[in-house]
This record gives sequence, structure tokens and C-alpha cells, in this order.
Amino acid sequence: MAIKSVSKERIDTALHHFDQELRGKREWLGWESNLAHRYAIQVAGKHYPAKKIVSLATGVPVSDFSGGHPTNSYLQKRGFTVIELPREDAEPVLQFTPGAVYDRKTEINGPFGGSRQSGIAPSRIYPAIFLFTGDTGEQYGYTDRWENGAFLYTGEGQIGPMTLTRGNRAIAEHAEDGRALHLFESLGKGKGNRYVGEFACADVIQRTQPDLEDNERLALVFRLVPVGRQEAVEPETEDDTDLADSLEAARLAAFAACKPVTNESGQSAPRKIYQRSRKVAHYVMLRARGECESCSKPAPFRKKDGTSYLEPHHVNRLSDGGLDHPRYVGAICPSCHREIHSGTNGYERNKKLKKHLEMLEP
Repeated sequence: MAIKSVSKERIDTALHHFDQELRGKREWLGWESNLAHRYAIQVAGKHYPAKKIVSLATGVPVSDFSGGHPTNSYLQKRGFTVIELPREDAEPVLQFTPGAVYDRKTEINGPFGGSRQSGIAPSRIYPAIFLFTGDTGEQYGYTDRWENGAFLYTGEGQIGPMTLTRGNRAIAEHAEDGRALHLFESLGKGKGNRYVGEFACADVIQRTQPDLEDNERLALVFRLVPVGRQEAVEPETEDDTDLADSLEAARLAAFAACKPVTNESGQSAPRKIYQRSRKVAHYVMLRARGECESCSKPAPFRKKDGTSYLEPHHVNRLSDGGLDHPRYVGAICPSCHREIHSGTNGYERNKKLKKHLEMLEP
């Protein structure tokens, strides 16, 4: 949405409010080092978080407008100086919030890589693929929609039959490559992109759809499931006989489960993701042999079925869930798991686990 127009005086008042009411509060201590804040207003040697100040001045929540260029331009037109905060070679961290609006150039593809024009934008520097959907895609032969718990995302290719190459291949093989899918809804030129969430690709369906020239052609449609949605699958009686007993057989089953599948849509997409993740988790638990793959200590206790209690962790995600792959999932103890997600040394511990998994699954 467009940022509500206010006077320079309203922004001055917001700056004063930040100094008096917010700057000393716990959530704003050290905010300039937080990678979520890339730009700041500079006034008399002091820095202020750009989006927060605009939010205070306009009364519009920070999640309802885009940061980066739109916000910076808004402030500069009112006579304020906006600077980019120094980062000292810090690695950017994905911190997208569902429902929040982001500027593609400065907050998505700028810091994390990937094409700034394509609807499918794999990053070459970060384990992520950025997907963009919107009403304007229909004029190019793309029709995206929700169906039975999955988001049907049309692949790229405006004229003629679509092929499983480039961006389409990147989506289909994202689990094998350890790359997360992040979906955004484009709101229109200059209005930013609303973050929908992280997804996993269940399968690829071939459908007959018109192309840009209104000619019928075979199109590729990806069934994408929100990460964590497989946990909400209606319970069924699970038969563990489909889980292999031997380590090698379990490994083969887990790797096979992560390969892209085409035109097998008989099973719901969320349940398909659930079944695949189940096979991956079963294998990594066998692989760990009862020891945490992070700290190498024995599992803290045994479950009622006699197996060691460890938890699966995906090294390329801030949250767990979705379609995983043995190369990027470790079986770790609860203590290490909590430290990775919440501890001050979590980044380094996760980095060390990632290298260990690279040795286990070359």
C-alpha cells in the first residue's frame, strides 16, 4: 500500500517520541546491529530506524508498507538524510514476516541475490529461491491459486510448452539442493511485495493452459505446501512397515522421496510432504545411531518404543518443517536444537553441523 502522506513536522514528532519512549526500551537496544534494520534516518549524529519512524508518524503498521527505496524516498522528499547502516561483512539473515510488505530491490533480491525481474528468482549466494505471484501474471498465461491445502504455482515460460529447466528445475529440485522456497505476492508497481511464507514443493503437474499468444500448451504447475502444514494433516493409521529397517535401505528411500515427481496428484499435497519428511526423519535417526550429530553426546533418553530421542533440524532454515533432504537435516539433541534457534552461539553451532552433514552425505 502507498505510504500515507504526512508533514515533516509529524516526522519530527515521531523522532522525538522514539527518543523519549522507545530508544531505551529492551527491544530497541542495539537495533543498529540488527540485520532486520538496513537503513536509518540520521539527525544531528543520531540514528533512527527508518520504517519505525514512518510508522509512528503515519499510524500505519510497519508490516503494511515496504521498506527500502519507497520508505527512503518518502523521507528524503521531506528533507531527511537516510543512510545505509554499516554491516562489517555480516551475513544477511532471512527474517521475513508473513503478511509484511518488502521492497524487492533493497530487501529481497538486493541483500539475498536472485533476479529482480523474474517470477522465479533463485539466489546464487544464499540457499533460497524467491517466488513472486500476482494478478498481473494472468496476462502472461500464469494462473496461480489455492487448492486443497496447496498453492498451485505456474512455472515460467510465456510462449510454447514449458520445460523443466532454469527456474522450473530449481523449484522441482529445491529439496535436493537444500534451498527454501519463499513466496511473495506482488502488489503492483511501487507498492512492494507481501510475504506469504515458506513453502515446500510436493510435485509437478502438467496441465493444458493458454500461453501469452492464447495458444493451448502444456504448462508446469507446482503444488506448494506451506512449511509446517504437513503437521496439520488429518491423522491416519501410520504403518511403519513402509519404513526400511537397514540404514542403507532407509537412505535410498529417503533420497528417492526427495526427487521431483511429475503427474502423480492422487494424494493430497500436504500428506505427500508429510510422508516424504517421515522417510527422511527415519533415515537421519538411524544414521545418528543414538548420538547427537551436533555435540556427539548420547541422546538424553529413550522413547517408549525403545528408540533414542533426537530431533530433526534443517541447517538451511530458521524454522524446521517442510520437505527436507538428508544432506541438510541433522538428528540432534534438544539442547543443541534450542541453542541453534535461540542461543548466542547458535549460528556457529549450525555452521559446524552443516559441515558435518556435508561429510556424512557428500
